[in-house]
This record gives sequence, structure tokens and C-alpha cells, in this order.
Amino acid sequence: MKTTKSVLALARAALRVAQGSYAPYSCPKSPHKFSQPQLVACLVVKEFHRLDYRGLHSLLGEWSDLRETLGLKRVPHFTTLCAASRRLLKKPHADRLMGLILRHCRRKGILPRKSRLAAIDSTGLESRHVSHYFTQRCQRHNAHWKTRFPKLSAICDTKSHLILGAVFSRGPRPDHCEFEPTVRSAAGRQRMATLLGDAGYDSEPGHRLCHQQIGVRSIFPVTCRGRPRHDRQPRSLGGYYRRKLFQRFPKKTYGQRWQIETSFSMIKRLLDSALRARLYHSQCREMYLRILTFNLMILWLQLL
Repeated sequence: MKTTKSVLALARAALRVAQGSYAPYSCPKSPHKFSQPQLVACLVVKEFHRLDYRGLHSLLGEWSDLRETLGLKRVPHFTTLCAASRRLLKKPHADRLMGLILRHCRRKGILPRKSRLAAIDSTGLESRHVSHYFTQRCQRHNAHWKTRFPKLSAICDTKSHLILGAVFSRGPRPDHCEFEPTVRSAAGRQRMATLLGDAGYDSEPGHRLCHQQIGVRSIFPVTCRGRPRHDRQPRSLGGYYRRKLFQRFPKKTYGQRWQIETSFSMIKRLLDSALRARLYHSQCREMYLRILTFNLMILWLQLL
């Protein structure tokens, strides 16, 4: 799927979508210098350009065309942008904006009303811009903050690469811990027919959740875990859905699971793999903003 390289096109699309998700102002007695959709569009531009708040303040001050596109009569201070990020990217607000973006995608034909194939996986992001090689060689940083990293669990539509749902946490952590909230997050915004995942999500409770509660067919490779039997015979598989997949595994359909890896690669190549935030909740907001920016980069062409 093509994504935009134009900052003005992305800012225009972000402003248009945010106007349908946020009220113009948070309070009737606020100064009314900047509207909430304008601040959200500024944050999207910040993530697109891989800037911090001071860098975004300088960019807006030097680029008159961008200010005209966003309808800004003055440049917001970097402290205003930081406060707007904490207020406007809270989970309820960001969830509403994500749902509106996906509705626009369905309306424009980028996303079908029911995704035939969706894929789930997780990836780790860098909490600093220091390379992993340096932290291994440097004794002062070795086994320090690199042992923990921001973790993103997401579900994407395999055809459009749009992110349908995401959960943010800290790694290293088993993938199945975020399975249920990730699936429920995506199912609340988009109907899915089949969900693909790697062996890390193989569990009978996960299959029952997909089939019996969500109404989604789940395909995960079946693995035999635990100690081997004393007679060296293969262990018996537990669970109805796991035995069914083990007897007849759809290899051709499962071959599309790697599309989620493509989505993660696009996010890291286009928007960077390192986070600028330092605190855990700030990192979660930044990861969510990165996901929203990525979806807007796919949506941009239909909104021109």
C-alpha cells in the first residue's frame, strides 16, 4: 500500500479527520488560540518528521505553507504541544480517532467492511537512540535499560496493511499476555473473518475466544510444549481447535501472516524505531500516535 511523502497532504488529512473526532475547544472559557484538531494535526506532523516538541515549534515558525494548511495564525509554544499530547492522546480520545480513521478507510474503499484476513504479532521498539551494539560493548549501559523495551502488539489487515487494533506494554513478555486485549481492540473497530498468528499465540483459550466470542477463525501453528514422555512417544494435543489445526493445517492461507511483519517494517522505516519519550505512559502515547500517523499516511490519497 502506498503512503504519502508530502507533509502538507498528511497535515490536511489529519486536520480533516480530527475535526470529526474532537470538539473545536476543550472548554468554552479557554483562550481559543488553537483548536484541538489543529493541535492533533501538529502532533501528527511531529511524528512524521521525527521531531521533538522544540523541533516542531521551529518547523511551524519557519514554514508558512504548513501554518496556512493548518489554519494557524500563530505558532504554538512547545509546552503547549507537550500538554496537548498528554490531553488529546489519552486512550479514549485516541481510540475514537482510530475508529474514525478506519471508518474513512472503509468509506473510501481502502478497507473492506469485513477483512478476509488479519494478522497479529508484536514487536519491540527502542527506548533510546543509542544503538544496541553500543549498549553491548559499553559496560556502563550493559544490562541496564536495554533489558526492558517498549512493546507493541498489533493486528493489521493483510491487504491494506492498516493497523486495526494495538496494545502497548513493556517487554520482554510472552505474546499471549496481550492477545485478548489486542483482539478485542481490533474486533471493536473492524469485522474479521480469519486471524493469523505465529506459534506464540497457540493456546486453546485463545482459539475459544476467537471462535466462540469474537466469531473469527484463528490459525496458529500448533506446538507441543512440556517435557517429553518417558516412552519417547509424541505428546497428545489438548483442545478441540488445536487438534483440528494439527490434523489439517491451512499452509496456503497461513502464508499471509508475514504481512504484519511488512506493516511493522513500514512503521519503523518511515517513522523510526526509536521513541523520544522517556516515561512509560509517554511512550505508550507516542506509540499510539505513531500508529495513527501510519494509518493516516495510507488514507491520505483518498482525502486529497
